[in-house]
Amino acid sequence: MAQALKVSATEFARKFTTFRERVQSEGVIEITAHDRTIGGFLSAAELSHYHDMVRREREVIRVSDMDDETMALIMNSEYGKVSE
Repeated sequence: MAQALKVSATEFARKFTTFRERVQSEGVIEITAHDRTIGGFLSAAELSHYHDMVRREREVIRVSDMDDETMALIMNSEYGKVSE
């Protein structure tokens, strides 16, 4: 992936209309303050991609937190057999 364009917060605020157009071709613009990234400005396509990734995140469940019914289903499952 190409390096994101980095812009200071001051420059971003002063030239927002320029960056609003430029983000469409850049995809992502990093906003910095005092040489630290403080946020980002995403194109519509990148924002959609972000939402897709968030939707696909998996929830982590500890075995110790699992209810007995779920644990029994896992313990009685067979590899390669479709559940009923």
